Amino acid sequence: MADLTGLVPELQAELDRLREESLAGLPPEALAAFQEASVALARSGIAERALRVGDQAPDFALPNAVGRELRFADLRQQGSVVITFYRGAW
Repeated sequence: MADLTGLVPELQAELDRLREESLAGLPPEALAAFQEASVALARSGIAERALRVGDQAPDFALPNAVGRELRFADLRQQGSVVITFYRGAW
């Protein structure tokens, strides 16, 4: 596994900058909705249940961008796997 330790602060700074830019142009009611959703998400405890660096992901199957079902274990047998989730419909 690659050591990404040195990149984490730089990545976090870039994510923080992008978040601030995105939120700056929102109307107050939209900003309030985002903030409420963030609080609800934090209270849900999802972060505590998330995988950490070095954890082994469980096997699962999901459709890819063209609807073909892929199984994580099958992909993992071929080498390293990068998983990206897209919000919304294609």
